[in-house]
Amino acid sequence: MALTYASTRRLLILALLMLPPVLSACRALRAPDASPPSALPETLQQIDTAFGEADAPQAAPEVASTGCTSDALPYPTGESHARSLTHDGIERTSRVFIPASYAPGQTMPVVFVLHGGFGSGEQIETNSAEFNPIAEREGFIVVYPDGVASDGLLKARTWNGGDCCGYAAEANIDDVGFLTTLLDELQSELCVDTARVYSTGMSNGAIMSYRLACEASDRIAAIAPVAAPQAFPPCDPSHPVPLLHIHGTDDPNAPFEGGEGCGFANFTFPPTMDGIDLWRDANACEGSPSPLTTIADGTCETMGACESPVLRCLIEGGGHSWPGGHPPALNLRRCDGGSHSITFPASEVIWRFFEGQSR
Repeated sequence: MALTYASTRRLLILALLMLPPVLSACRALRAPDASPPSALPETLQQIDTAFGEADAPQAAPEVASTGCTSDALPYPTGESHARSLTHDGIERTSRVFIPASYAPGQTMPVVFVLHGGFGSGEQIETNSAEFNPIAEREGFIVVYPDGVASDGLLKARTWNGGDCCGYAAEANIDDVGFLTTLLDELQSELCVDTARVYSTGMSNGAIMSYRLACEASDRIAAIAPVAAPQAFPPCDPSHPVPLLHIHGTDDPNAPFEGGEGCGFANFTFPPTMDGIDLWRDANACEGSPSPLTTIADGTCETMGACESPVLRCLIEGGGHSWPGGHPPALNLRRCDGGSHSITFPASEVIWRFFEGQSR
């Protein structure tokens, strides 16, 4: 019999209290070559060529935020900093990386990177997706928000993705409100191109990116969910939102074909293509999928001829991890299956897709 969320909490409190030292030990014991390799120049050229062909026909002009009127530099550049705000009576935290090339009065895009369940903004920033080097090279701001944890001993941060997952969904936390409020603050403090705000995320963070696109489509220029489908009832976005979905074919936590995941959420996921097809309709796609490019173990294709792009990249044999990023440090449950791709550079692919999209 499947464990309920509450019973899982009770059974795993002791193990989770030991999680930080275990994670530290796992990181320390990694072999030197376990870190993701830098993408080769020819691979970057391949990504640039392929995703340039998938870009929207014409990018909209930049739209400067109110923060562009200030000559102040509110935070150090070339590094990330912690920040907090109170939303719905809850202190919400995040980390923001500002590249060294940032200059007051010159707009930059913003990329939200949302962690998975049991993760954190710091974890996906420093030990998973490796977005900061790309942001430094390409010139964009990266935001790593934290989900909400319950007040109990099991302080597992999650996002309210609608029907999934964990405490945030059970408590109906207004995560869309938090993320848009955070964006409001950033746009008032920094010089942001408000037509180029994007969201990506891993697992529960992928589901949250889908929800953000559904409910804040007037603010989000494109999304790139990784390793989880749209797991809530169909939505009716007010604007088309370009979509790039990345998923391992052998993911046991969020099976691509749908079904019960092996993670703590005890959630039965819908088929991933159900959500992608919803966005095909919202983005006025016609025709059949067609190949776009193959990069190592990842095969990408367009989901038809669309007014706003809808793309899918499948990682052959891939499991529940960020392709090209750091491998998961610890497997906490019965989640055998799939492998971690070190050859498909998901973050590079995501940025190249985002780069060509604007509202």
